[in-house]
Amino acid sequence: MLSCSDEIQTTTWMLDQNITYLNHGSFGARPIDVFEAQLGYKKTFEASPIDFLDRNRDLLAKASETASKFVGCDIEGFGFVENATTGVGCVMKSISLEEGSEILTTNHVYNGIRKLLQHHAETHALTYRECNITLPVESSADILQTISEAITDSTKLLVVDHVSSSTAIVFPVEQIVNLCRDKGILILVDGAHAPGMLDLNVEQINADWYVGNFHKWVCAPLGAAFVWTNTTFRDSTHPMTISHNLHESYANEFEWQGTRDISSWLAVSDAIAWGERIGWVHIRDHNHELAVWMQQKLVDTWKVEPISPIDGSMLGSMVTVFLPPEFPQKESACLEFRDSLYRHEQIEANIFSFEGRGMIRLSAQLYVQQGDVDHLLKKLRQ
Repeated sequence: MLSCSDEIQTTTWMLDQNITYLNHGSFGARPIDVFEAQLGYKKTFEASPIDFLDRNRDLLAKASETASKFVGCDIEGFGFVENATTGVGCVMKSISLEEGSEILTTNHVYNGIRKLLQHHAETHALTYRECNITLPVESSADILQTISEAITDSTKLLVVDHVSSSTAIVFPVEQIVNLCRDKGILILVDGAHAPGMLDLNVEQINADWYVGNFHKWVCAPLGAAFVWTNTTFRDSTHPMTISHNLHESYANEFEWQGTRDISSWLAVSDAIAWGERIGWVHIRDHNHELAVWMQQKLVDTWKVEPISPIDGSMLGSMVTVFLPPEFPQKESACLEFRDSLYRHEQIEANIFSFEGRGMIRLSAQLYVQQGDVDHLLKKLRQ
């Protein structure tokens, strides 16, 4: 069994203790300390709104400094946004591609990003295409080769996941960025799940753009994410809301995006500090070890083929496994099954269809125990 430190065992989460919560990856979960920190910022704002927003901007500057350091990027290229999808929207709104240019991604793309890219292509006379990374994935080299072979002379922008939302596979983004450099195309990395899950160094990856969420694995409040832009495109990349600080600097533009509640951004610092008290290396290692165990447990129980190496070398803190043939396989049936599992058994697990196959994605987090997975399997057998 996995061991838990005293700090992990004493962490109080906002989650209902009657729910077996195995889907941290969708919207994260908040420790009560982080939740209360955000409430504190809200109360301070309401007590003196003008003073809070106009005269105490050092609060947001300090939060940006803490957050940018945590994800391994320079603060000059860092900007808070509401979520990773908003970050992708900022990039797509800011770049200019010639008519007929191709936007390339993979079939593992998050569906919200898929729709965003398709809409952008439709409205700007561009083409949109997904290259098919088939399952199972044997190695990172498979992903790299598939993407390399898919790039054509028309491809001008590649959008790729760092950790795919549906299949939970960690993509070799550094090698993919190098590939794009060699082929002379732009690259945007969707790192929605990476902060807090992986030992992240955005500058080392050095994509043209990198977006990520803090509300998932950093356990910050909803509405906390970031977009980082390398030096080449900082002058031309802007937030979705253009406001007073236009053309002052990249960081200044993202600092003020109109009147909004910045408490979720400020609380990112508190979420990072919470993780530091436990140890982020310990959190990542614990969650990864549990995710690898989950994969082995489900594969062995259901006698299904793993979709990525069984040693967990392409996993972070989530795992996706094929459902057995007797389980739902079509999307509508999978969603109905997922909702029924929650309504009748109070178990929250992500069940969906990918490429026509029923799948289940489980998330490993500090509040999850191996017994929770045993409980899930018992109820599924019924």
